[in-house]
Amino acid sequence: MIIGLSTAIRRAIALAERYAPARLPVLLVGATGTGKELLAQHIHRLSGRRGPLVDVNCCALPRDMVESLLFGHKRGAFTGAVESTVGYVERSDGGTLFLDELESLAFDAQGKLLRVLETGDAEPLGAAAKRRVDLRIISAVQEDIDEAVESGRFRRDLFQRVAGVVIELPPLAARLEDVIPLAEYFAGLQGRRLEPGTERVLLDYSWPGNVRELRLAIERAGALVENGTLPPSVMGEAIKLGVPVRPQVRRSTPLDDAKGRLLGTCEALAWNAGRITQRLGITRMTLYRRLHALGVSLREMKKYHVVSDCSDTIRYNQYKRVGTASPAAR
Repeated sequence: MIIGLSTAIRRAIALAERYAPARLPVLLVGATGTGKELLAQHIHRLSGRRGPLVDVNCCALPRDMVESLLFGHKRGAFTGAVESTVGYVERSDGGTLFLDELESLAFDAQGKLLRVLETGDAEPLGAAAKRRVDLRIISAVQEDIDEAVESGRFRRDLFQRVAGVVIELPPLAARLEDVIPLAEYFAGLQGRRLEPGTERVLLDYSWPGNVRELRLAIERAGALVENGTLPPSVMGEAIKLGVPVRPQVRRSTPLDDAKGRLLGTCEALAWNAGRITQRLGITRMTLYRRLHALGVSLREMKKYHVVSDCSDTIRYNQYKRVGTASPAAR
C-alpha cells in the first residue's frame, strides 16, 4: 500500500499506474527507504502479467556468480557446476524482473542484460542455444545514475534501454506532508494512535532513512508504551534510539568545503531548485539528496527568504556553519 498526500508521491503513483500495462522498462530513482520496491510491486500487480515478480538486489550478487545467477548455467559450464540451474531472467518469464540497486551490477553482466532487453533471448552459461523469454524489467537506483554513466561504471546504452519511463521518489524530507499520514498508518498497524504534540516531533526530524526509518521509529515507540497512544516524549526517544552517535568533526575537510560551496550556491540562487540544478549541472534528486545529508530542507529554507519590494536585494536567514541544523531538523 502506497500512502502519501504530496504532489511528488501522487505523480509517482500516477505515472506507475499509467505505464503499468505497457511493456516499457521502468526506472525508479530514489534514496534508500523511499519506497521503490513497494512501487515496483504496485506496477507488477497492475501490469496484467501472469508470471511472478522476481526481486533481485544487484548489490548482493557475488561478483564471481553474477552471470550464473542472472542467466543460469548448464551442468559442467564451469568448475563446480554439478547441475544445471535456471537464472533470475528465466524465472521472470511471463512476469517482471525487478533489479534493485542496478548501478551495482557488474559491468560484464550489463552487456548480457542489454542483449536480453534488445532480443528477448537469454543465454545460460555453457548452453548450446538461447532461450526465448517474455519479461518486463523494472530497475531501481539509489544514486544519481548520470554520475555512474559519466564515470564509465554503467553502460550508457543499457541506461537508455532501462529508462523507458523514469519515476523519481524524493526523500521524505522533501515531502513533509506525507510524514503524518504514513505515521498514522504505521501506528494503526499496531493498534496505536498519535497523541496531540507527537506530530510536531515527527515533523521536526529530517528522516535521513526516509519511510523505512519512520516505520521503524513508530514500531520502537509502540514497544515503549503499554496503552494505545504514542506521546511526544516516547516518540522523541524512539527516534533517538535509531540515530547512531557520530563523532564531531574537529577541523574542516575537503568534504566540508564542498558542502559549504553547495549551500553558498543555494543561498546565492534564493533556494530555487531549477536554477540551482542548472548552475551545478545535477538532477533535482541529487540536489535533494545532498541537502538532505546536511539536514537542510529546500522548502523550509525558501520560507526564510524575504524579497525586498524596493530593491532587487534578496535578504534571508542563513546557516553559515556546515552541519548546523535547518529549521526542518530542529
